[in-house]
Amino acid sequence: MIERTENFEEDSLEKIFSSKGRIKIVKVLVEEEELNISEIAKRANLNYSTTNQHLDFLEKAGLVQEKIFGRIRIYRFRAENIKAQAIKNLFEIWKNTKTEREYYKRKQIIHSDIPKKSIIYG
Repeated sequence: MIERTENFEEDSLEKIFSSKGRIKIVKVLVEEEELNISEIAKRANLNYSTTNQHLDFLEKAGLVQEKIFGRIRIYRFRAENIKAQAIKNLFEIWKNTKTEREYYKRKQIIHSDIPKKSIIYG
């Protein structure tokens, strides 16, 4: 019998997307490109400690880069990384698909208010 063990690397897709907090942080950084850690925590609705842990993980995975200016820590989304670019594309496609659905939904509501001419009764 062959025994299968899964070896999750830090940059594995499963690990990156296994946390809502990490997804929120990546989403914030995809939209804003770079922010300080306090602003990331605020926008992702996470506490500082949790945000810090997730950012450390995302940095090891190569998706973000930390820049330190004295006491200020800035995190930048590494769009030049091919995996980061793929994730960014996913978020953009997901956002645009939602926008298209809302557009067609509104269009159906607008057109459903217009009475249709009956073929039988003219």
